Amino acid sequence: MLRRVEEPVEIKEAIKNLSRLLSTKGKDLSKGVLVFNKLPQYLWSSWGNDLKNLGITWQEFLKIISKNSNLIVKWAVNDEISWDELIKRFEELV
Repeated sequence: MLRRVEEPVEIKEAIKNLSRLLSTKGKDLSKGVLVFNKLPQYLWSSWGNDLKNLGITWQEFLKIISKNSNLIVKWAVNDEISWDELIKRFEELV
């Protein structure tokens, strides 16, 4: 189990705001959720050493997050899942 990470409210708001902007332009929301890789960087800063010990590199972690960006949309944009649920799902994926 990975260490508990506090919900990054500022990152959530940035994702939500960018997604609103993209949706008005007819763009795919999943593209906006990884804006500047802020959420993956935030998680990696806490989990990186543990993930490396499991043999997961930054690039592999980024792929996992990217392939499951729909979970980030559910958390940050649609408020369909909680932060704890998002983290639980990511833990299951790694």
